[in-house]
Amino acid sequence: MAPCTRRQAITLGGAAAVLAACAAEERPGPRPSPARPGRLFAETAAGLAVVDLATGAVRATYPGGVAEPRWARLYQLHDGHLRTYQAGTGTLIDDLAVEGPPRIKAVSLGLAALGPPPGPRTRTTITLAAAGRRRTLHLDGNIEPEAFSTDGSAMYVLDRLPPSAPDRYRVRVYDLDRGKMGALQTRDKRQIPPGQEEEMHGQGRQAVFDPGQNILFTLYTHQDDHLHTRDLKAGRDLSPGVHAFVHVLHLDQRWAFCLDLPAPFGLGPAKAHTLALEGQRLYVFDASTGRAVLASATDLTITRSGLVGAPSVAAGEAFSAAGDGRLFLAAGTRLLVCDGATLARQAAWDLPGPARGLAYLGGELLAGAGEQVLRLDPRTGARLGTIALPGLRALRHAEPAAG
Repeated sequence: MAPCTRRQAITLGGAAAVLAACAAEERPGPRPSPARPGRLFAETAAGLAVVDLATGAVRATYPGGVAEPRWARLYQLHDGHLRTYQAGTGTLIDDLAVEGPPRIKAVSLGLAALGPPPGPRTRTTITLAAAGRRRTLHLDGNIEPEAFSTDGSAMYVLDRLPPSAPDRYRVRVYDLDRGKMGALQTRDKRQIPPGQEEEMHGQGRQAVFDPGQNILFTLYTHQDDHLHTRDLKAGRDLSPGVHAFVHVLHLDQRWAFCLDLPAPFGLGPAKAHTLALEGQRLYVFDASTGRAVLASATDLTITRSGLVGAPSVAAGEAFSAAGDGRLFLAAGTRLLVCDGATLARQAAWDLPGPARGLAYLGGELLAGAGEQVLRLDPRTGARLGTIALPGLRALRHAEPAAG
């Protein structure tokens, strides 16, 4: 469930010859070059950090900070106030007093939803904040806001069932203009009949947002008892053995679709799975098995699948990024490079510390490793520079400087 993403929230396969692995820091290459100007957003122990890539300096840190899907604004709860910042400059846009101990649940370019922490409840109070104003919603059920439509007319939520002891949930939409909760549509724009909404038992691992289509892709794993809407309508289980899928949510057209992933996806640790998007190519990788798939982000079909890396159950959290026709995968201290169209593995490089995320920016690959960010040449793995970032947990987003 990016984001918005699902809690910043919620983006890889093929088989080919393996090139000789070598450590990125030992690979001969050009001397450290001037960094491309831009910004890096990274999750650290101190909060969401904004790093100036040209200087390596941390420009600001937002404890508990949450970014909207396009990374134009950041939201932060601090001392009873919801504060909104312009992401690029750190300029304070709004400062709104809020009551109680709420949490930021979902954000968009100009709208935020605050709510209680997860737990059993039969009624949920949600505070909507926009342009210095508050609106309070009292909704029946155990409701968790997840995302907004781009025009701010719809709020997508997780409706947890049963409310007093939830063990599953369904994705629904709350019409903010009409004040009414309802079901999503199918991909062909048909209304889902009562009793045929998907109920999910697993967990949302990672989400990526496609700004061109206004679609949120969320990777779910461990769906042992899950039945899709299309299965329920057919009156039987048409998807036996599915343990992972990508939930596709169109934020403006209010429809959802599930792209099933083949076994062994979903059987290994959730943290070993990762999702990446470049243009119309959607990738999913499972570091615990070394398996990857390539899917069309428009047709919503899997077009290629294969083994790209040796299984590594103890590899830790997996990360991915894609750019200029290449796919980058990292887990543990290993970084793999694959052809984005064929999924053929092109290279394998060693990292000097545990992987902490990947981001592709302007012909440069940013790789989190331990408590540092490596600037790598994506073609050779040569190290172009290093940025120290204490407490680094994960790279979240990178973008070029404005102008």
